[in-house]
Amino acid sequence: MLRLYYSAMTSAFRCRWTLEETGLAHEVVHLSLARAEHKSAEYLKIHPLGSVPALVDGDQVVLESAAICMYIAEKDPERRLVPPEGSIARAHYYQWIFFSMTNIDSMVHGPYLRAFPRPPELRSTAATDDERAALRRYLNLLDDRLAAGWVLGQHFTTADIILGGLLEWADVCGLLRDAGPAEGYLARLRERPAFRRAAD
Repeated sequence: MLRLYYSAMTSAFRCRWTLEETGLAHEVVHLSLARAEHKSAEYLKIHPLGSVPALVDGDQVVLESAAICMYIAEKDPERRLVPPEGSIARAHYYQWIFFSMTNIDSMVHGPYLRAFPRPPELRSTAATDDERAALRRYLNLLDDRLAAGWVLGQHFTTADIILGGLLEWADVCGLLRDAGPAEGYLARLRERPAFRRAAD
């Protein structure tokens, strides 16, 4: 059984969401950041940097949230979240995952870290107008796709989970204000039953 080491409001959410989408048997181990459980000697044997998430599969460990999501998707016997191997859709799948984890993450991470420790009612004030404009320039590349469906058209994939997890952070810290199709796209993602189960 897969074991996910998880903390709320971290990138571990997208991994838990992927597990819920696939329906693979798994266990979620909750780590309290406030109690520094991610820095315990036991957990440092799993993740030497003391970061979350980490995924344990038998005697193997997978680190980094995007890698974990992609690994889980490949483990699904039905491959529901992955385009066929060798297809142009598979190339675009990789393209948008890497785009999200480089360009979008670099825009979102700083404002989200500023918002994270604030009371919930103040988190949406963390982002500046300049930061919103910078993120908007990247999201412009996806406008037509997000308005019409999912990142790869009508096929929901792990690319949507990774981008969606980052947009969830962006919304928390106020980056998605006036963000065009990305706002409606995030609303559709939040309606997915697997998203809701992961968010509980």
